[in-house]
Amino acid sequence: MYPSPQLPLASLAAKVGGRVRLAPTRETSFISVVTTWSWVALVIATLYQGIFFPSLPNFIAIGCTIVAWALFTTVFFKPAMLANYPLSTFLVLGFTTTQLYFPLLFTSLESKPVIYNLDLPYQVFLHSSLALITLVLSHALYRLLLQQTPNSSPWILIKLDFFKAPTELQLWLMGLIGIAATFYVFLYSPSIGWEVTGAASDKAVQALMPFSYAPFFLPFGELYGSKKPFTKRIVYLLVAYTLLLFLVSIGRNSRGGFMIGFSSVGFAYSLGLLLGVFKPNFFTMKNFFIALGAYWLFTGPIADIGTSMVIVRGQRHDVTSSELISQTFEVFGDKEAIKQFRIHDVEENEAGEWDESYLKNIFLARFCNIKFNDASLVQAEKIREYDPAMLKFSTDYIWATFPQPVLDAFGLNDVDKVFLKGVSVGDYLYYVAGGPPEALGGYRTGHFAGTGMATFGWWYLLILGVGMIPVFTLFDKFFIKFNSAASKANAIGFQFSLCGMIALDNIFRFLPSESVINIAVFLLRDWIQLALLYFVVYHFTRILSLVIPGATPPKSMKHAIG
Repeated sequence: MYPSPQLPLASLAAKVGGRVRLAPTRETSFISVVTTWSWVALVIATLYQGIFFPSLPNFIAIGCTIVAWALFTTVFFKPAMLANYPLSTFLVLGFTTTQLYFPLLFTSLESKPVIYNLDLPYQVFLHSSLALITLVLSHALYRLLLQQTPNSSPWILIKLDFFKAPTELQLWLMGLIGIAATFYVFLYSPSIGWEVTGAASDKAVQALMPFSYAPFFLPFGELYGSKKPFTKRIVYLLVAYTLLLFLVSIGRNSRGGFMIGFSSVGFAYSLGLLLGVFKPNFFTMKNFFIALGAYWLFTGPIADIGTSMVIVRGQRHDVTSSELISQTFEVFGDKEAIKQFRIHDVEENEAGEWDESYLKNIFLARFCNIKFNDASLVQAEKIREYDPAMLKFSTDYIWATFPQPVLDAFGLNDVDKVFLKGVSVGDYLYYVAGGPPEALGGYRTGHFAGTGMATFGWWYLLILGVGMIPVFTLFDKFFIKFNSAASKANAIGFQFSLCGMIALDNIFRFLPSESVINIAVFLLRDWIQLALLYFVVYHFTRILSLVIPGATPPKSMKHAIG
């Protein structure tokens, strides 16, 4: 029996703004179809790996993947679980796929063994498997605690209008605010984007950048309670907006800048399909050619653009944004230079002590790079467990989350925020393991397995499990679900907050983090910042939309069902 708010449908609808979504029953069959085809893909990849890359480490990795996927689909990939805990389930899905399922599929697509370039394949898949088991147990305890809570509805968020659907104009205004913040941070005053400290006002502007992706959720209004129909006019505007965001991303030399837009669309649509909001009518000839075109874009031009951005990255502090865009497209036209760079990059990584190469395609690598796990474990083996330097760094890293006046009040004068925020956890692990001081500030991507073993030993799994319980809770607060007492049996009403939708990419990639201490940083700062900024931006754009000539207020502001 899953907990749900004990409130009549009409009453809750009035509180969230009059929008109720009655979930259809087709999600059950769609989830079954996805589960079946996921196993078909897994079997094909397994056979391919077994035939062309027969080795004991590869077989062990494949076995871990099969067990992990069986565990996930059995526990999480169920209609009841998705209908009650969609965002926390989405988080676990992100970890399972990026660390176990996708590596097997994507390496097969690139004709590589799943253990390609791994120095410690047994340890990598052992830690990933144990982490998944920890997440399963943590989520079970989270559900148990939720059942013991009399009223687990996010009443504060409801009263603060987090579940009132923004209008189309508001989403465009949010997007423009995000792009304006990006222009200010990286193009007008670029020192803000690269410096770890600075004025509070500048950092507040920088925090607005993720809102540039808000318009991408216009096609998925049903998820967050919008009644606005999706028209061709919006499609054309989104295409133009995507091109603008694409150029801005190149100007700031950020591959993630445009990748997040694409992934956000995919994640929102996938979530809607799994919940039965959208009809899975994509097995058509038209959609086949669209999918074929998308595959060509991501594996061809977009991948080449991403590599071109890496090639010219060394110039981003020395030339203007327009020059950087020009140089990027100039390199993009030189396919031989891109090819040679990729070959040289792999050789250079293999020759160094910190190697992050795993997949060739940069878009696939964003969602599947277990070499980060391997590299961190390699460095962790060079130092002892419970390393004092790593423990102090981790403790100070958490303290650095607080403003300087708070640190001064507690007498923590030795916490160097400039240093701590100027390096990654992977950097410091590499340095402690014997890397040169010049390595600090290189922003190597660590993994909680290696950094956890070096700092806490196997206790890092306990810290992970306990810490994830409030994380699951906070993410699921951006979703309301309620039984309908006023409609047909077994119908449910549900709605996401747009705040949670904007964070979909971050939720999916929340794990693996660089260290389990990032969980504390999220609880102490990141979630609060996300909610606070959304509250401010939502109400600012609502007021702004009311004073724009021709704009109409959202219907939910005029009346409510009840």
